[in-house]
Amino acid sequence: MGMKLFALVLVDFPNWIGALSAVALVVLTLLTLLVLKEYATDTKTIAKASASQTEDAQKPFLVLRTKYRPNGELWIVENQGFGPAINIRHSEVGGSGGFTENVNPLAKGDCVFLDTFDINVMRNHVFTVEYESLSGTKYRTVVAWEDGVMRTTFLHIAAVRLGNGGHSSAV
Repeated sequence: MGMKLFALVLVDFPNWIGALSAVALVVLTLLTLLVLKEYATDTKTIAKASASQTEDAQKPFLVLRTKYRPNGELWIVENQGFGPAINIRHSEVGGSGGFTENVNPLAKGDCVFLDTFDINVMRNHVFTVEYESLSGTKYRTVVAWEDGVMRTTFLHIAAVRLGNGGHSSAV
């Protein structure tokens, strides 16, 4: 029986070689696909990191601060970030709870003066500035006075419509 099987294999040797080659090709193809899947996952991760770095390099950061002038101290909203801020709106400086819309865009280092800002009124209110980067990413700077100390919080905003009373969620 063993000799018959050997003779049968020997006669069909080219077919056996073809069959084994096909199996080896399938195994190598599967291994190649696994490696390519891993490579695609790594490439996607690198692309996301690159996009994040690009956004970070152009991210505006608006702050509320004082600026000293010969005629006294003025409050300003200043862009201390790396990129311009557009579609800016901020709390009414009188503490009414409303917002001032369509403030001019602020380039890196630029500011807008809040001539009527009254610190004594605003210490009892939260001052908010909402704005976007050039990529359309939305941000919010919130200034609150806790126990007489000014605290600034910077938030990335997801799914927000600036203006029109839209709802937002901070991330």
